[in-house]
Amino acid sequence: MSPRGKATLAAATTGVLVGAAMVSTRAVSSHASPETLAFHRYLIGLCVLAVPLLFCPRTRFSLKDAVGIATLGIFQFAILIVLLNYALKSISAATCALVFSTMPLFTMSLAVVLRRERFHPTKLIGLLLAFCGIGFLLGPAASPSMVHTASPAAPTALIALVAATLIGAFCSILYRPYLQRYPALPTSALAMCAAVVFLGCLCWGMSQALVPHLSTAQWGNVIFIGLSSGLGYFCWLWALARMDASRVVAFQALGPVTAATIELFNASQFPSWQLLMSIVLVVAGLLVALRKVDRRSTPLSTEHDPAL
Repeated sequence: MSPRGKATLAAATTGVLVGAAMVSTRAVSSHASPETLAFHRYLIGLCVLAVPLLFCPRTRFSLKDAVGIATLGIFQFAILIVLLNYALKSISAATCALVFSTMPLFTMSLAVVLRRERFHPTKLIGLLLAFCGIGFLLGPAASPSMVHTASPAAPTALIALVAATLIGAFCSILYRPYLQRYPALPTSALAMCAAVVFLGCLCWGMSQALVPHLSTAQWGNVIFIGLSSGLGYFCWLWALARMDASRVVAFQALGPVTAATIELFNASQFPSWQLLMSIVLVVAGLLVALRKVDRRSTPLSTEHDPAL
């Protein structure tokens, strides 16, 4: 398989794992706080990364780069996931994954503003198509099973979900220079370690239990979330080092498909036409936007980024 094919496979793996992890998170979100779930998610994920890290050559980070990577890790692996876990308390996993799948469109918009990619009108067309899908899903026609609007926390949950998506877009762009200087495995381990420390302090400061009372099945979901996070985010960073950020995060479109498939399988139900139409619009928007990016846009240099 070519290097580009391997990067594409890694990015696709991340998209599938994100959708599956959202389903497992929603299954335990009412039994543990968002902060506690995020702490265990990345504590387990860090253990996953620690095993292969023991057999890799030691990487020396400069102090400036170490601080930058740790800061991005806190936002990407801590703040983003706490917001996402909060949203999953009142919004279905398929809906969360669908909104989250618009991240590449935010990423492309930010990349144009930061002069990382060139603008093309088809990007705007793709953006509008995807937002039409989100509006269709969350609008008056949406069914109660897709968005739990009966919950008073739903508007706040939607804000948290959009904020998590924006954080993911920013981090996808800002990680790239570090990944061009350092291997993906130690970079992801450093970022995740910083997030675990931050989340542990956050749980302590908010008087949240670090070890929640969960059943065996619920702990199974937590372990799966951690394992998928360790593997998924390594694949994500590995792909970011080899492909444009907008193309890597485009595979988040696989998240809602995965989440919806798992939820419908668990409930033994057929998908609603609103959900199917929303997925079609979002995926179509991504394909339209990314098609011209590959053919006509040339990413701008990121070696000397004044934003870092």
